[in-house]
Amino acid sequence: MTTGRPRNSEIDQAIIAATIDLLIASGYADLTIEAVASRARIGRPTVYRRWSTKDELVVRALIEAVPPLEVPDTGDALRDLTELAVTFVTRLAASPLGRVVLAVHADVGRNATLAGQLREHYLRPRNDVITAVIERARQQGGLRPDLPTETVRDLVFGPLVYHWLITSEPMDRTTADTLVAATRRAISN
Repeated sequence: MTTGRPRNSEIDQAIIAATIDLLIASGYADLTIEAVASRARIGRPTVYRRWSTKDELVVRALIEAVPPLEVPDTGDALRDLTELAVTFVTRLAASPLGRVVLAVHADVGRNATLAGQLREHYLRPRNDVITAVIERARQQGGLRPDLPTETVRDLVFGPLVYHWLITSEPMDRTTADTLVAATRRAISN
């Protein structure tokens, strides 16, 4: 039995939107619950009733704002894996959220609590999707059997993310396709 008033989803969304706006404007380090509350035009206690820490709020905001991984199903799981990576990274790199995601990930080295929250609630569900596609590719015989799942994941997503980091620009489809074509040659059976 639930006691008290149900949470107002409009307030939840206002808090998430304010958090994302502030992350884009000034980054994780400068984000405060007070600034979020002010931007959302609510009191600080309202934010704290929903998320007890800044880290919980930021991770929830990323979960809500960054689209989940959408796996294509072409019948060729290796193609699905590389298309998943290209689509996700190119869309994220072209979005204002892209830099926010990178910046929050960069802060995990200085903040163990944020690292744990991010790993558990944001990265693990995405990694589970990627792992399922890799295992499907493995079952179809498309992957080298000597490569662990984590290595395949890193080889597919890593070059795309690294290129994005180095160039600081959204990635065009031709560049992304060139990178994943080289990766496919390295991981294919």
